[in-house]
Amino acid sequence: MLVTTVLVLAIFAGALSLLSWDRANQVAGVVSAVVGVAALGVGVCALLVPSESTSVQVSRTGSATATGGGDANTGVVTSSSAGPVSVRDSGDARAEGGSANTGYRRQE
Repeated sequence: MLVTTVLVLAIFAGALSLLSWDRANQVAGVVSAVVGVAALGVGVCALLVPSESTSVQVSRTGSATATGGGDANTGVVTSSSAGPVSVRDSGDARAEGGSANTGYRRQE
């Protein structure tokens, strides 16, 4: 991106150097206005688009069994900073003396 910007600026400066001062001033003013409006549009679009957070999707998992106080998980355990979470068709989870999760659990 930086190389492209430098090339565009070099071409623009070369084109302006071929014009008279008055004409170059007019062209530079118009180009500045167009670039300014475009930058404003990009900034507004960036504000209006919802921020993309990490999405967690889990589907068609197998089964899990835990014994002796362990954890069986066929769904998902995420931190509180995780974005949208989707769990579909999770497998069976069995725990003897522990915990079992087949869906979604938020861990702090």
